[in-house]
Amino acid sequence: MNCDGLLQRLGFECRMVKNSVIAVGTPFAFADGEPIGFYLYDAGDAISISDNADTLAHLAGVGMDISDKRTWRGIKQATDDHGLELRDTGEIAGKAAKNGETYLITRYMSAILSIVGQERELLGLTDEQSQYVSEVEMYLRAITKTPLILLPRVKGHSGNSHEFHFQRDGELVEAARPHGGRTGSILRKSLDVLNAGNVKSILVVMDDREDPERAKVETDILATSVSVLAFTRLVQQAGAANRPS
Repeated sequence: MNCDGLLQRLGFECRMVKNSVIAVGTPFAFADGEPIGFYLYDAGDAISISDNADTLAHLAGVGMDISDKRTWRGIKQATDDHGLELRDTGEIAGKAAKNGETYLITRYMSAILSIVGQERELLGLTDEQSQYVSEVEMYLRAITKTPLILLPRVKGHSGNSHEFHFQRDGELVEAARPHGGRTGSILRKSLDVLNAGNVKSILVVMDDREDPERAKVETDILATSVSVLAFTRLVQQAGAANRPS
């Protein structure tokens, strides 16, 4: 083991966009699996960092109302806490002396990951969601004869890679609790992947135990583009598969 190519193996990518502008891809991702990146600009005696307003565009895409004052305050608090600026254009930016770019990048990533935490709360990706994913995994294993792949990443038509909870027999599976923002996020990445033709189907297992009516609403929306299976139905299938003949 050595340091040669380590950053590349970890998922960091760097390319020159144009003179004095570098685009950097990182191994970190938003809550729905979209990669996080940034741009570095040579500003004479300083280095500037910017997200090109991509963060707010992403948040809007997963259902966050970025025009809401509370949402804007939460994002601005994250940028202020790490010495960055949230501009009226939606761009997140910062600046440092040329010998301070390492700390600048650290502050930027800390701010963005703090914002990702807010995104996860919106999408319901809490400890409760994690427990639900574990439940879905247990019942899927009971009815799936082939190996279940955990956290597969699949490239979409946009060129972005998206993470799903499971993959079985070429089918991607996502566990979801009923939430409008979560539904929007799933649709967004599912359509991107399906349009690339890299998978044959996508299944969403919807938690219908606590709020069946809300689950039905979100199921009806998702069913326009992907297959949806109620969690209670998955439990029934697992019971039938393991019932003595």
